[in-house]
Amino acid sequence: MIVLFAGALIAQAGPRAATSIRYSVDAAMTPAAYNSAASGRVQAYSKKVGPSNHHRLRIHAAGLDPKTDYTVLAQIGDDTRFVVVTNFTTGPRGTARVVYVNTSSVSSRRALPEMLNPVSSVRAIAIADSNGNVVLSTDLHHAESMQFELTSIFDNTGNDAAAIGCVAVACQGGGVQFRLFAAGQSSQFTFCVNDAPVETYTAGVTGISVGAWPGSAPSPLDPPQSLLAQLRRSGRSAKRRALRPASIKLDRWQYAPANFLVLCRR
Repeated sequence: MIVLFAGALIAQAGPRAATSIRYSVDAAMTPAAYNSAASGRVQAYSKKVGPSNHHRLRIHAAGLDPKTDYTVLAQIGDDTRFVVVTNFTTGPRGTARVVYVNTSSVSSRRALPEMLNPVSSVRAIAIADSNGNVVLSTDLHHAESMQFELTSIFDNTGNDAAAIGCVAVACQGGGVQFRLFAAGQSSQFTFCVNDAPVETYTAGVTGISVGAWPGSAPSPLDPPQSLLAQLRRSGRSAKRRALRPASIKLDRWQYAPANFLVLCRR
């Protein structure tokens, strides 16, 4: 399904097609050994298509002490520490729900806190009691249900009007698949991650078509602060033409696991 989705989307996209990013996870929370009756679930969803953004985070807990104060904690990005998100008080049955929604077009009283935006950067969620003891927790980025998809057409920011490129990434169940296509007048293309060159490809008659994440590149499952993927055209005429790299920011997609394929047609 992911392969067909990404392939069809990029095959039909024009040179100015919007970047599409989708992320979702639905994970059960694990109770602490001393409070095995507790249960919980975290659902996170994010969709970005061009300037349009939609984020949603739902946290549900049950089996907690009735009418008692608790704190929601989160691990964000590559920070191993938990930070406080919000506090809540359970109902008479020991249940509670925390819901955040954020869109680019509608403001909400339940707006997603800035620290959690985008929700794909939230690696783990925990609920602690008033003494700081964690009663429920879940690792979102290692949940089997986590899915991530990104498809994008590279912007042509150089002097070669015929240059074109596209990329697609998807993560699921801890695996990563990758596909990259580029064509133009250059004899070589260099793929960069976080501005660092990781692999150079020699172009054939139709350019380059790459179907595996470069072995020298950091895993997209690792949590760097940001990910910048770009194609730098190199070759004998690069310095003479002072070509600028075509680049696109991938909005922290590395914070999700993967599966995908891309098809590009000029």
